[in-house]
Amino acid sequence: MDETKDSHKRELQDRFDKVGWGLLFLLVGILALPNGTAEYASAAAIGAAMLGLNGIRILISVPLRWFSVILGAALVVGGTGALAGLHTDVFLLFFVIAGVVTISGALVAPRKVVAS
Repeated sequence: MDETKDSHKRELQDRFDKVGWGLLFLLVGILALPNGTAEYASAAAIGAAMLGLNGIRILISVPLRWFSVILGAALVVGGTGALAGLHTDVFLLFFVIAGVVTISGALVAPRKVVAS
């Protein structure tokens, strides 16, 4: 593959990683606010942004970051659920989703053939 294209994809990947970390830090700051509608809407919006960022990664053929996919999904579900009156611990939901994804990934992952 062309070196220019590889360096361009690496640069894009680094930018996406920085945006993802920024969203995570923003989330921590927002969750430190007092409980209320703004907190829940902000958590859902940040989760949607994390999922959207990974959607863009798919479109431009840059590898996904599963941590932000799982955290984004947990935030969207937890934030919209809280707005609807279902108060869910987002971090607990994150660990449940992460556990399910980890276990299913281990069970579904293709096996590597080792030459003897």
